[in-house]
Amino acid sequence: MQILDLPVEKREKLGSANARRYRRAGGIPCNLYGRGVDPFPLVTTREAFGEVMKVHSAIVRLMLGEDSQLALLRDVKWDTFGDHVEHIDFKRVEMEDTVKIKVPLFFVGTPAGAHHGGELQAVQVDIEVLSRVDSIPSEIRVDVSALEIGDGIRAEELPFPEHVESAIDPTAMIVQVKAPKKVEEAEVDADAEGEVTDEAEEKPAED
Repeated sequence: MQILDLPVEKREKLGSANARRYRRAGGIPCNLYGRGVDPFPLVTTREAFGEVMKVHSAIVRLMLGEDSQLALLRDVKWDTFGDHVEHIDFKRVEMEDTVKIKVPLFFVGTPAGAHHGGELQAVQVDIEVLSRVDSIPSEIRVDVSALEIGDGIRAEELPFPEHVESAIDPTAMIVQVKAPKKVEEAEVDADAEGEVTDEAEEKPAED
């Protein structure tokens, strides 16, 4: 995973009124916490944090003057309309730390079942993992080319790199190949007809 530098400054003036002033000036109030240290108030710019959002990086290197600190993006608070970030919480981490984080899934290949009308259905587009900070993958590539209709891949079958493991139920379905909708509908109709026939056979004849 790409780790970007995020320039920050110490937030000298605290309180909600001052937070609003920072936002009006194009800033985003932040807090850095963790490792038994009191929360440290910071501020960054919307422009700088926008670059982090573009690459979907959850780990950043906070740059405060000559000092730097690796941090996990723990919580992002948006405004009511979801247009602007209003506050960010960061957690101190080091390269050897293990963190819980979501990683996108990238499906590779055309399922064998697609040649018979099967449709690939991604149950999940990302997965929560436990990973060492220096081993966080930018994505997990999943080869679906061998899947026939009715086949699927569960979390425990994903190709996790070293120092990375699933943080969800290992039996959770990740992706599967479904039968064509027309075939499924035809099977449902056939079952319904069978039920009607059975009911008719069980009904006693009237005099």
